[in-house]
Amino acid sequence: MTHYLKEYARFQTIEEMDVAAEQHVMIHYDEMTNSDRQVLDVIRRYSVKYGAAHLKHGTIEEAIGKSNVTVRRAIRKLVNLRIIEKIHYIRPVMSGLGANIYSILPFDDQGKMNDRDHDDKPYENEEKEQLPADEATLSKSLLKSKDLNYTSPTESSKYSTSLFSRMKDLLAATIGDTKMAREFYGIHRALSGSMLKFDIYKDDLHVFEDLAYRALMITVMATKKKAIRNLPGYYKGVLDKLVDETYFKDMFMLFDKPVEGFYCP
Repeated sequence: MTHYLKEYARFQTIEEMDVAAEQHVMIHYDEMTNSDRQVLDVIRRYSVKYGAAHLKHGTIEEAIGKSNVTVRRAIRKLVNLRIIEKIHYIRPVMSGLGANIYSILPFDDQGKMNDRDHDDKPYENEEKEQLPADEATLSKSLLKSKDLNYTSPTESSKYSTSLFSRMKDLLAATIGDTKMAREFYGIHRALSGSMLKFDIYKDDLHVFEDLAYRALMITVMATKKKAIRNLPGYYKGVLDKLVDETYFKDMFMLFDKPVEGFYCP
């Protein structure tokens, strides 16, 4: 049976959705607060399976560590900026409004919203809310799915056409210099290569590529606020932090026993 959230998907692939989200952030960066960007990222993470996210405000609050008021304000701004679409949803069993459905809009879709007037006509469906079992971090949730998935490139010593090209395009559009693209890409390859050799990470190539590109975006944005003498070094620090947060931040949540219980006097 077709999952009900696929009706609200606006993209054919995860990569298209990610690119659109990145373009929205780049264009509206000065209009968005850090909380706005965090809320958008949570919606993006929960959309990787079906193309849209069915989320409670409480889930978003826990994910970013902010108040309900902050989350509502951020969602309202993202809707006003035409970055996301919010669809009210009714759960027939409960006979009332449940969590909202959110879908990221294509970057060039700055005009009218979807023809369906979802705000006035809540969607009814017998499916339960999409609440992932564990609060996956940003890029670890980029799992393969039937309709929304990446096409894995063949591993080789050559540059990954998609990532390397995107890095060059980003550098060209922001700082006007693509010379360091190879160096940034090399840092990514060194870090990801050291982890991909382990079986537990062997299918996570695109997770590392996603983190590498996001680290470059953060690095580029940082140059607009302060002078950075060693861009590659700064980039490596950002990438290291993103990888640590993605893979190791919630490591102890895998165990039932509290962290204190591991101490042996």
